[in-house]
Amino acid sequence: MKRKLLIMVLCFMGIGINQISAQEMLVRGKVLDEKQMALPGANIMIKGTTSGTVTDIDGEFSISVPNSSTVLVISFLGYFTQEITVNNQNDFSISMVPNLDDLGEVVVVGYGDQKRINLTGSVETISGAAIAKQPVFQASQALVGMAPGLTAIQTTSRPGADGATLRIRGTGSLGASNDPLVLIDGIQGDINNIDPADIETISVLKDAAAAAIYGSRGSNGVILVTTKRGKEGVMNVTYNAFAGWQEPQTLPTYVGALDFLRVTNENPDFISNYEQNMASNPDIYPDTDWMDLLFTESGFQQYHNVSVNGGTENIKMLASISYTDQNANVKNYYFKRYSGRFNTDIKVNKKVNLAFDLNFSQELTGEPNSSLDQIFRGAFRIPPTAVAIHSDGSWGDGWSGENPIARVNDGGNNVLQNNYFRGLIKLNYEPIKNLNFSLTYSPEYRDLTRKNFTKMYTTILDWPTKKTRNVPDRNSLSNSNTKIFEDNVIGLVSYKKNYLDHNFAILGGYEFIKSQWSQFGASRTDFIIDDLEQLNAGAETNMRNFGSATHSSLLSYFSRFNYSFKDKYLFEANIRRDASSRFAPENRVSYFPSFSAGWRLTEEAFFSNLGFFSEFKLRASWGRLGNQQIGSDFPYTSNIVLGTSNFIFGDRIATGAAQNVLANREIRWETTETTNFALDAGLVDNKLLFTVEYYVRTTKDILLALPVPLVVGLSAPLQNAGTVENRGFDFSLMWRDAIGSFRYSVNANFSDVRNSVVDLGGLGQIISGNSITTVGSPINSIFGYQSQGFFQSQDEINEAPRQFGALIPGNIRFLNQLTIDSDGDGIPDTADAVINPDDRVIIGDPFPRYTYALTLNADYKGFDFSIMFQGVGKRDVFLQGDAIWPLHNAGKVQEWHTTDSWTPERPNARIPILVPTSSGSNDARATDVWVFDASYLAIRNLSLGYNFPTLKNRLKTQNLRVYTSIQNLANFNNLPPGTNPLTPNGSGGAIFPITRAYTFGASLTF
Repeated sequence: MKRKLLIMVLCFMGIGINQISAQEMLVRGKVLDEKQMALPGANIMIKGTTSGTVTDIDGEFSISVPNSSTVLVISFLGYFTQEITVNNQNDFSISMVPNLDDLGEVVVVGYGDQKRINLTGSVETISGAAIAKQPVFQASQALVGMAPGLTAIQTTSRPGADGATLRIRGTGSLGASNDPLVLIDGIQGDINNIDPADIETISVLKDAAAAAIYGSRGSNGVILVTTKRGKEGVMNVTYNAFAGWQEPQTLPTYVGALDFLRVTNENPDFISNYEQNMASNPDIYPDTDWMDLLFTESGFQQYHNVSVNGGTENIKMLASISYTDQNANVKNYYFKRYSGRFNTDIKVNKKVNLAFDLNFSQELTGEPNSSLDQIFRGAFRIPPTAVAIHSDGSWGDGWSGENPIARVNDGGNNVLQNNYFRGLIKLNYEPIKNLNFSLTYSPEYRDLTRKNFTKMYTTILDWPTKKTRNVPDRNSLSNSNTKIFEDNVIGLVSYKKNYLDHNFAILGGYEFIKSQWSQFGASRTDFIIDDLEQLNAGAETNMRNFGSATHSSLLSYFSRFNYSFKDKYLFEANIRRDASSRFAPENRVSYFPSFSAGWRLTEEAFFSNLGFFSEFKLRASWGRLGNQQIGSDFPYTSNIVLGTSNFIFGDRIATGAAQNVLANREIRWETTETTNFALDAGLVDNKLLFTVEYYVRTTKDILLALPVPLVVGLSAPLQNAGTVENRGFDFSLMWRDAIGSFRYSVNANFSDVRNSVVDLGGLGQIISGNSITTVGSPINSIFGYQSQGFFQSQDEINEAPRQFGALIPGNIRFLNQLTIDSDGDGIPDTADAVINPDDRVIIGDPFPRYTYALTLNADYKGFDFSIMFQGVGKRDVFLQGDAIWPLHNAGKVQEWHTTDSWTPERPNARIPILVPTSSGSNDARATDVWVFDASYLAIRNLSLGYNFPTLKNRLKTQNLRVYTSIQNLANFNNLPPGTNPLTPNGSGGAIFPITRAYTFGASLTF
């Protein structure tokens, strides 16, 4: 009986055990990062319990769960936490979503770094991964639309010169540089001299609180570039490459020969005869498509990069070498770059660390020796009735010998070789915890060699007689060499202390920068053999040579103090003392302070109980910065010019010297003061983050050349006289989330800045060509005549005030402004009877306003997709000459001219009557008729990629991704057809067009 009872108990226990076993499940999986690489150390927890595990070195895990309804919580520092329901699935591949704006993220700031949670200044961060998504050759191009308050404008796709112009929160100076300070690993450099693949992060310091520690160099904002460094672990090799081609995004289209003859009112019999002979005798009756003959190349481009990364606890190393090859759609335009970077970190012992970096490159930029004006403006101008290439392959005479096709192909080349080297050695010593001393020395050497050979080409002046001409009348060669050497020494001491709820940090530093610049060159003419491009092969009768040199230095001391209480109340103060050789000894030193504070309301009990915001911080700052980039290295001294005032003694000429400008030893720094107010907020566990900032940036003591009496006989000296103000706001928003294996993010930013001149030291206005700078208006506003439509009849012309040239109906009619003060109150109230330069007014603002961008990213099971929209809501552009004026100086006609020009049937047309114009007429003047709305919306970049997870084990790789990308896909605007909204203001046609690039690439990591 007992035996039977024992058997029954055991059976029931077995049933129970089987039931429990049936409910429990063993779940396996792998956790991957944003690059689909293994993520070791990720936490896998069963929700509602303390049970869990972590991923191994391959990112894999296994865990027993109670049942199929179990929820797993996956977390890792720097990534959003994910929750996944098992649902009878026992094998998972989990892709983590990076939380790039996590409060614990470390942000690079001046001479160090800080946690984002503790920032009180205005700093934007751009990741190297975001830069890498755009296959560009110049890193500045990748910054277009990436951060609010940072305006990156790419106005050309000319190889080697296609970098973007960078402006941070507007333009502050009238004569000094408006470029931001760019620092690469803490040392001043050129952002376009760095391989985009080597970039780890970019920090944009926008307000004075963030940039004041750079003093006299930071008035235009600061861009900090941090390069990638070696990481502890097994050495891995990464190969990145892309290749493709480019094409002009948009080009003007012109009428053919017959329509051109009709527009110019040629005799119908002549046109008929021309049409009958075009096909059989193109040498006499040409129909030349100059644009088609100019843009003949595929624009092939390629890029290759190999990097090695890895090391031990004591030695970590990153080595990167790359090759860039960029060709244009126009022959003989190209850019090649060979570059290398070696970053090494050595842990000598627990207290001493060393960093040793080398960066070198060689850039070759080639182009025809002719100017853009001679090539592109010529192609925009010469009519289709001129011959470019004759039927036998000889060059046509074009327009009086001007033949841009011949210049590109056979007119010689201009080649610039830029050799660059920079080394860096940095010593860190930590004698006790949180006390750190560092010393950095970084020499930089640049050697630029230019070789410009002008070849003669022969044109057929008259086809029947075969009469020729040589253009130019002689060949020539000029060589020049520029050497730049810069020493940079930085010494830092920092200390951090935490006491109860109080956190202190202090930084002190010393920096010394010395630059030396020298240049020499020589030239000769009359080379017997064109292919022998060496100076000795030219004639000695026209030998020329020149040489010059200069130097400058900057000595600085600076300090920063940070304090926080419970990570709730934040405070920071900076001060820098700069002494610059650019100013006289008595004005050489200046001080640049800043103060900023922050309040994290989410750390307050009354606010955190609301439960709506996961982060809410208020920030405010004020600071003063300087600008020493004022042109000359010695602007306070008198200029003595040699050779322009020679003397004759007997029968010999003696070199003379003369002063040509007044000296002003009292000049000092241009200073910029910025006040900034900001709100940072996060919702839904910081999946949604946004920032709003308002700022006022005032630049004072702007250097101007105020008038002096003519009896002085010298040019006016520089004086500190002007004031310019920029007011604006920045807004950014980011949302990141995941739905199972589908990850996505939305990034948007918007900014606006209003520029206004406050004071010009009594000048009233500064007019330069078709630009004016005057009190109460933006810098370099467009200046010209205000139109009243077009003259509709000869009677209107007869009754109107006298204007320019012989006018006919259809010409532009100018408004006669109030220019006479009849009652003596200082306000003009009466118009005179003539249109003259006094009638010019401000007719536009060329600086972009309402800049915005939207980036959408998504990836799903190995596929990734990205698209960036970027645009400008308000900008004016003034176009002139062959870029826009039909029949200018007997030039040609764009197709849209024929439909948008004035006729009696189109009295309110967009442009005046189609008649030959010259600089003496109303139609060829700066007027609002030629000012266009240059606002636009562009698809800046579109990319699609795929990671091959199934091939990783087979090919023994860590990562394999292929992708395709289109840069500058489309641009939507209201400009005339063929005109790009990025065209520089005032252009007359001498522009290299923006291109659309199609690329295919791959990234492979072993």
